[in-house]
Amino acid sequence: MAFRTRFKRRAARVAAGTAALAATFAISATTAFGSARGVDWTAVGNAIGRPLDAEAQNVHTAEWLRTDLHVVNAGVTENPGMELGAEAAFHETTPGKAVMIGEATLTGGEVNKVADRLQQGGVLITALHKHIQDETPRLWWMHYAGYGDPVQIARTVHSALAETGMPLNSEPAGKPTINLDTHTLDRVIGAKGDNVNGVLQYHVPVTQKITDTRAGITLPSPMEASTMLMFQPLGGGRAAVNGDFAMTADQVNPVIRALRSHGLTLVELHNHMLYEQPRLFYLHFWKTGDATTLAHALRAGLDQAKGTH
Repeated sequence: MAFRTRFKRRAARVAAGTAALAATFAISATTAFGSARGVDWTAVGNAIGRPLDAEAQNVHTAEWLRTDLHVVNAGVTENPGMELGAEAAFHETTPGKAVMIGEATLTGGEVNKVADRLQQGGVLITALHKHIQDETPRLWWMHYAGYGDPVQIARTVHSALAETGMPLNSEPAGKPTINLDTHTLDRVIGAKGDNVNGVLQYHVPVTQKITDTRAGITLPSPMEASTMLMFQPLGGGRAAVNGDFAMTADQVNPVIRALRSHGLTLVELHNHMLYEQPRLFYLHFWKTGDATTLAHALRAGLDQAKGTH
């Protein structure tokens, strides 16, 4: 998902607590009439090892940062907010059932252990590839999806991530200040950026309806149905940009031409999911330079994905 959700722990916990209380009353009422129960998101959070954050479009998420790793890519020491971590995003499909879509940043020695744990628990591996091009240590991004009992899915995800060196019980230590002209960047990109561990992240939803044919739902935008653009401040108004463009097939090459015309390095072009229609392709990129100049370059890519963003 190239991390489509945000760290909003305190506010989200209040919202989640309120929602859980409301859900408790709703469950009591519906049970009296024999109706099926909805998802107990508190139980899902307990199974995954942390309270879930309530996001837009009835998405519930858990996220972790790989603060255990010191990653250098193309000469830049990467902030963990630059998509170095793991996440799981849940959305109820039918009463008591859910779809989960997520990903994890893994070292080479962790890949197969995590894959085995996921498959043992019935969670599907949907992609394995690179998101950056010249990193030390070498890293892989594993995407996964689960369908059915969200508590069982959550237990499986937690068990798989426990095979890594990722600190599963730690919380982000505040939000470092983003030393960039965020107002100008917001204006150029056409969206409001989020501060994720000191990285400015933009999530630009695709406007086209994306269906998960296995779950039988329209995917909410936080669940891979959006482009993510990330700016890591480097000082002096400069930044490193990374992320991915979510595109349908006919938009892939126009976006590539736009990014290359601005000198961006293309890293990977691939899929993240198995059952989406229409198919989405994700283009990962990299460049350092003046942040505003980079924002205009990324805006040119968004302009070529007309009809999607």
